[in-house]
Amino acid sequence: MGVGKRLKRVIYDTSMLMLLYEGVPVFEESASLLLSNPECVVPRQVLEELERIASGPGPIHRRRAARLAIEALRRESCRVVDTSAESADEAILALALSDQEAIVATADNELRRRLREKGLPNIYYRRSRHGLMLEGD
Repeated sequence: MGVGKRLKRVIYDTSMLMLLYEGVPVFEESASLLLSNPECVVPRQVLEELERIASGPGPIHRRRAARLAIEALRRESCRVVDTSAESADEAILALALSDQEAIVATADNELRRRLREKGLPNIYYRRSRHGLMLEGD
């Protein structure tokens, strides 16, 4: 069975959404990799993390990147999912483990390692290619 036929949802993490600020078209490239138009899913913890970054101290470019990501989530009609997990990474892992039709999109190497350990496919960012790649499946 092909990737596009099986994977119907993409679970985005904060690091992947922040790449929008660098001009990486994460939603379009995810759809292209999966050969479909997948549903965008974001755990509430990711949205809260973006809101904290957008309104908190720190470099202005990170605050702008977080605001851009929040706007993109609304524009793309992403579904925000509540989970009982305490952290964004734990929420993403729980969602990915409970949904056989979902794939995680992340630019976080530690989260990618954890996904690989559990045998879960993921979409990740390859800086040298300035684009997204598919791993697993």
